[in-house]
Amino acid sequence: MSKNLFSIVIGGTGMLEGVCHWLADEGYDVFVIHRNREKFEAMQNRSSHPKRIHSIPVDYHDDDALKRNVRDTINQVGHSPDLIVSWIHNSAPNALSLILQEVDCRVEPWRLIHVQGSSSFFVKENTPVPKACAYRRVYLGFVMEEQGSRWLSHEEIATGIIKVIKHDYQETVIGTLKPWSKRPI
Repeated sequence: MSKNLFSIVIGGTGMLEGVCHWLADEGYDVFVIHRNREKFEAMQNRSSHPKRIHSIPVDYHDDDALKRNVRDTINQVGHSPDLIVSWIHNSAPNALSLILQEVDCRVEPWRLIHVQGSSSFFVKENTPVPKACAYRRVYLGFVMEEQGSRWLSHEEIATGIIKVIKHDYQETVIGTLKPWSKRPI
């Protein structure tokens, strides 16, 4: 594989699908960590550049398989990713750190877009990252409407994350977190 821009997206067959398509449009080879082959293939086929969207079939809850698959992908591409966009549920507390261990040796600057749920905004976890990593944090809020509030749509999330990538925002809330008492239940 040539020295194209290389990204890994976790959450790309769901709410980050639009991010995968945009990255492929921007010339990235997009490697998507996923558990469901049919869902991945459907997402890939919706892309205007399906040959730039690649599969990393692994459940990120399986630490050993995740580490092995990410390492194999990096070896296949020939260099570490230029960008990682990560939406990992709290049920896999080791997943992001295992992925970051695999890119720890990269000396060229690269970015991590760490997508987190709304309640994480109030906890502000410390995420240790490799030296060459520009860490960017995105919190997913909600939308206030006349009848109350609702969670963000996949399109709103993808649009917000693309904006973060384009403008290199360090910390962003997509939607709102205020008033917290009005969030959807």
